[in-house]
Amino acid sequence: MTNRTVDLAVDADAALVPVMRNVAADLAIRLDLQLDTIADLRLAVDEACGLLLSRAATPTTLRTRFVVGDGTITARVEVVSREGTGLPDEGFHWHVLTALVRSARCFHTRGPADEPLTVIELTVCDH
Repeated sequence: MTNRTVDLAVDADAALVPVMRNVAADLAIRLDLQLDTIADLRLAVDEACGLLLSRAATPTTLRTRFVVGDGTITARVEVVSREGTGLPDEGFHWHVLTALVRSARCFHTRGPADEPLTVIELTVCDH
């Protein structure tokens, strides 16, 4: 199977995080991942969105790119963050996130308009 990409953007608002969660679950279901993996992906996307929303500049957009391959889904969640915002790579919520996925990383980068982005990438698979 060739990798497929799904891009999703919503206002950076906690009320819209279920949209991201549900798209993640739908993609995992279509890939026929195990039920535990589907549940883990949903929770991990929820945690990633929550970690980023607490660092988001306002107003801004929460973006997620899902890359779906053979038995694997990678989600890249990003938000324009406030200047000087630290990475969410420690603490209880990060620990929960990393326990749910095969791999997770977070980093800062710059967006197309040179705005500061905070990014979390996570991958789940049935292997």
